Amino acid sequence: MDCQQVTKQLEASSLEIIRRLDTFSLQATKYLSNRSNLETVGKITAISVATYVVANRLYQGFFGPLSGLPGPFWSKFIEFPRFLFNRPRGTSYQRVLSLHDKYGEVVRLGPTFVSIADKNMLKQILFTEDFPKAKIYDAFQKKGDHTLFSTTDAVWHKKRRRLVSPAFSIKYLNSMEPFMAKVTESLVYKIDSEIALHGDSDSYAHVDIWGLAQRLALDVIGETAFGQTFNMVEKNDHFVPGAITDGMKATAVSVLYPLLAKLFLKNGGEPDPKLRKVLFQFMTDIIQDRLKNSKGEAEQRKDILQFLINVQQTADADNSLTVDSIISETTLFLIAGSETTSNSIGFAFIHLLQNPDKLKKLYQELDTVDFEPGQIILHHEQVKHLPYLNAVINETLRMDNVAAAGIFRRVPKDTMLDGRVFVPKDTTLGCNILHAQINNKYWPHPQEFKPERWLESSQNKDEASDLEAFFTFSVGTRNCIGKNFALQEMRLVIATLLKTYEIQPIEEEMEEAKERRHFITLTVPSCKFNIKVRRR
Repeated sequence: MDCQQVTKQLEASSLEIIRRLDTFSLQATKYLSNRSNLETVGKITAISVATYVVANRLYQGFFGPLSGLPGPFWSKFIEFPRFLFNRPRGTSYQRVLSLHDKYGEVVRLGPTFVSIADKNMLKQILFTEDFPKAKIYDAFQKKGDHTLFSTTDAVWHKKRRRLVSPAFSIKYLNSMEPFMAKVTESLVYKIDSEIALHGDSDSYAHVDIWGLAQRLALDVIGETAFGQTFNMVEKNDHFVPGAITDGMKATAVSVLYPLLAKLFLKNGGEPDPKLRKVLFQFMTDIIQDRLKNSKGEAEQRKDILQFLINVQQTADADNSLTVDSIISETTLFLIAGSETTSNSIGFAFIHLLQNPDKLKKLYQELDTVDFEPGQIILHHEQVKHLPYLNAVINETLRMDNVAAAGIFRRVPKDTMLDGRVFVPKDTTLGCNILHAQINNKYWPHPQEFKPERWLESSQNKDEASDLEAFFTFSVGTRNCIGKNFALQEMRLVIATLLKTYEIQPIEEEMEEAKERRHFITLTVPSCKFNIKVRRR
């Protein structure tokens, strides 16, 4: 059979198919022109779709690839109903912890959602295979505006991280220490003024160390990422921190409860557009002012903002940042670098006051460091290698991981976790770092505050902790870019305050400080913690 014959047959077949489709179309149109027939078809279609959905859910729940995983019965059909378990508000994360206690380190929490708290699996997910961030993070991208935190695009993240990461190198952080010291000094003056004004007969004053730490952290980010202080320690009235955190809270609610946010929150959970516009103009003015004033200066201000501006001015367009990108990243630094660090400082003071023997040990270590004449703030070089100080910080971060709700990853391909748990492509994995860090499988007496577990000289071989189960700053390409920034700030603040002041607990405050809540980050219920302080 030659090509012409084949072509003629194909043409004939095509014409016959078209004729039959045309006949079917006419018959269908005639049938559906009858309203009762149309309604019948609609009902049948709706029932068919509903039946398919239910049947598919039943199949996936009882016979699908995740059906063998342990978890509550409802997880076969619906995702973790956070709003039902969020009583009192901010405690839904505790319900997930309790489910891990009941079912183990792998718990199914939805048709396509699994919570993981196994050390080896966490390492595989976050580091070895470096799974991408889950779709839940898309909600933090306003109008497609990616940031290092929110992007789910691995290629975009790699490129942006390469541009920004030098600003968080140890060398560059050293150049920003004067800004941290300046803000810490303002905190010392603030506490001194409280003692002078409100000190009792024993020279003790009550101060909200939680609130002061938050305001200090905001001022540190102001100095380093916004190029100016917010004067939060002194005045606590700058609009920028409030505008950003309010927007972040609204976004967090819309991520957790998207339907409720659209129905009941102003702007459907979106940040206030007017405030967003004012904030954008504020940041644009700062950047333009820095660009104008830095020209011709012999020495530029060495902070994160200047670093980003220098990148923005590069001749290579592929390695440049737009003004919008600079605004997005500096806003991210304020969110990610203030409340996380300040709350960790607050938790450290809570644990030390709950464990006076540990506080005494830290005082003894700090007493080996002397202030230089006229020195008010300890230098980072003086404290960065103090073993007990670092142990206190690590133990605080272990017990009170600020990302208590977990971090989320998407499975990019069918995967066997640790050679024993199969998870299909597009499963969402909740990496429950907090449970891994308080699991007695890895940490003997995990609920005890024991900085000694971080000291080699104090490790009991029979009760040695598995330090590899410590994921506070995450691992892999998406680990916390500000890790060293946060640790430097924590060391400077905790060491300077304890070197300068004697602290005592307030009984009623200590009782409330036993409780935890998780909103944007882990916190105490009242978001305050008062202590007694006086000069040493």
